[in-house]
Amino acid sequence: MAMLLPFGVLVIAAVVLPFAFARLLPEGVAGLLVNGAVSALALTFGTAGYFLWAYGRQDVRVAETLGAAPGETLAHVLGLALRAGLIWVPVLVLSLSAQPRRWKVVQW
Repeated sequence: MAMLLPFGVLVIAAVVLPFAFARLLPEGVAGLLVNGAVSALALTFGTAGYFLWAYGRQDVRVAETLGAAPGETLAHVLGLALRAGLIWVPVLVLSLSAQPRRWKVVQW
């Protein structure tokens, strides 16, 4: 049950972020690629931040480790975030594939 909320937030973010970024980016293939890259980076760093927060809540030594060896700690948390990509990458790809239907100027 504790995993259900973060899982749901990741899935919702993977749907919402590409549509939000699509309003800011130009239509077309280049805009779609940039949208995918920016959305993936936002989801990766957001997930890494969540893991850092969740682990820090459970054990205060995580903050000590972050101070003593920040590179190793951040690399570990980013690795966990990339593994969590198994959850959000398929949803992100489906969300990005729906973008060309909303284009008004450029045709796919």
